[in-house]
Amino acid sequence: MFVDRLIHTLKSVIIAPTCPICGRRLESAESFVCISCQLAAPFTQLWHKEDNVMSRRFWGIVPIERAAAFMWFVESSPWRELIHEFKYHNHWFLAENMGYWFATELMRSDFLRDIDLIVAVPLHWRRRLSRGYNQSEYIAAGISHKSGIPYCFDAVKRSINNPPQAATQYIDRWQNIENIFTLTRPEALCGRHILLVDDVFTSGATLSTLAQAILKGCNGNVKISVATLAATRHLIDK
Repeated sequence: MFVDRLIHTLKSVIIAPTCPICGRRLESAESFVCISCQLAAPFTQLWHKEDNVMSRRFWGIVPIERAAAFMWFVESSPWRELIHEFKYHNHWFLAENMGYWFATELMRSDFLRDIDLIVAVPLHWRRRLSRGYNQSEYIAAGISHKSGIPYCFDAVKRSINNPPQAATQYIDRWQNIENIFTLTRPEALCGRHILLVDDVFTSGATLSTLAQAILKGCNGNVKISVATLAATRHLIDK
């Protein structure tokens, strides 16, 4: 990550930064996204209410303390395209900046209270090698940087290289991710309140499976909350 950040910093010195949403050159007082686009962003505001439509998706599946997404994943939206940029087109710095911005909003509520550790949903090493990075790790790093909450990157691994969830039918997603996570350092997680971080919340299958693996590996001696950058509204409101 250090080398990536250094290269990006050097580029930003040479090339004037622009808003990733509208493309307009950023003013000196603007950070990452221009003020106009910030005001028009499709925020969920879910972090202000513990009993929300996202947290209810985990009911009867896995015990979750709190859950929230930053924005709605809207079709044909430039915000959706931004997520695709950092997920598939090597623009990792967008993920880190979004994580930092998300944490800024979370810290205006009680959402991060008593969170001890941040854990990103891991990629299988083959997919990470193909993509070059894990976008969820950069989101987690951004949240950690702003909030000061430690980020743990080596306590859990993806032991099965399952097909991408985006390429799987909604009804098959739970079977697709069964038993794919393994705890490598349970001692780093047990007895703590963990914030699981991912990019997009659709069915909740991946996050639920990861939470179950952590709970099992810690014999239930752990609390878990969830934060994602986006959520697909048409599925979350079912």
